[in-house]
Amino acid sequence: MTIIKIIGVVVLVLVAAIGFLYWLSSKPIMKDQAISDIKGIADKSINDKKSIYSALVYIDAPQKDLTVKYAAGESNGEKIKTDQPFHVASVGKQFTATLIGRLIDEGKIKLHDPVGLYLDDALLDNLFVFKGVDYKDLVTIQQLLSHTSGVADYFALKDNGLMESLYQTPDKFFTPQELVKYTQEHQTAYFAPGNGYHYSDTGYILLGLIIESATKKPFHENLHEVIFDPLSMKDTYLMFYSEPQNGKRPIAEAWVNGHEISQFQSVSIDWAGGGVISTLDDLAVYIRALYQGRIISPETLEALNQFDYEFIPGIAYGNGFMQMQFDKFMPTLRFLPKMTGHMGVLGTQLFYDAATDMVYVSSLGSSDATAASVQTMIQTLSTVYRIK
Repeated sequence: MTIIKIIGVVVLVLVAAIGFLYWLSSKPIMKDQAISDIKGIADKSINDKKSIYSALVYIDAPQKDLTVKYAAGESNGEKIKTDQPFHVASVGKQFTATLIGRLIDEGKIKLHDPVGLYLDDALLDNLFVFKGVDYKDLVTIQQLLSHTSGVADYFALKDNGLMESLYQTPDKFFTPQELVKYTQEHQTAYFAPGNGYHYSDTGYILLGLIIESATKKPFHENLHEVIFDPLSMKDTYLMFYSEPQNGKRPIAEAWVNGHEISQFQSVSIDWAGGGVISTLDDLAVYIRALYQGRIISPETLEALNQFDYEFIPGIAYGNGFMQMQFDKFMPTLRFLPKMTGHMGVLGTQLFYDAATDMVYVSSLGSSDATAASVQTMIQTLSTVYRIK
């Protein structure tokens, strides 16, 4: 799902919290107090906005000998649990990028290959036309990963995208080809390839189709064979396409513009851009394994983690991954590490700091929570760094 809504609100929310956080960072606390404070931060993320009904937060900080896994609020009429499966939203773009990385390691594709090597001309028709010139033969896999291909985003609100379809047509099942076709017929490219940055789920649908073309296997089979099954991520699967090893359990509520959509057929609109269901524990296992070199080679991961583009000030973008550069939000946050991972529109976060082996995962279950999730993350990390 798109997280473009964050652009208009996150900075204001963060600035409002900066003075408080700076004060916090100067006052050391004991570990028990930190645990209590982190739970309180999660609780407060619900109370601050009525459209956020639950919070799942996980922080594992070995350098402080601290692990907190906490669930606050309700889902499906019951108290939400720490092992509750939830929609990861655009956090799933990391999985798509990881599969591309594995194909690079296997020599089946190259990062700078033209996408036309793997996709039919008809599928690329009218996606990359800018000022009367068709650039489809010049677009590369790297440009799709980094959102620099120029292709439009079928979720983009200002382009009359499909965001409202999630709750206006709940019984609609979207195929990947239909999503690409929507952009072909209703949207236009933003710039020539490599000449700008524009966040695009359409680009990630194309990446999913490239993965299928290169492997001759469905996208969901690749997810399970390369990532989920080897790592024993037994509660993780691609919704509508596969089953988790532990069997399906109730999914946490997901609220978009005031509508609860977690079980809608229309959620098929995510696919390779973020259609995965997972849990706090499974996501933590994945991101550690990724940075320990257990899924793709360190060299390939380094190529994907070149953060040359700006999502917004303070959040840099690479090739399927984000980097939180907290000091660019405000210099007083320079004591926080540059966490690497991805975030999603439902207040979902999955980030890692290789220097300290620290993992942070969250889900706030609402499209109104993108800014709140960043604030919760900063407050949680700040609390960790106050521990004596």
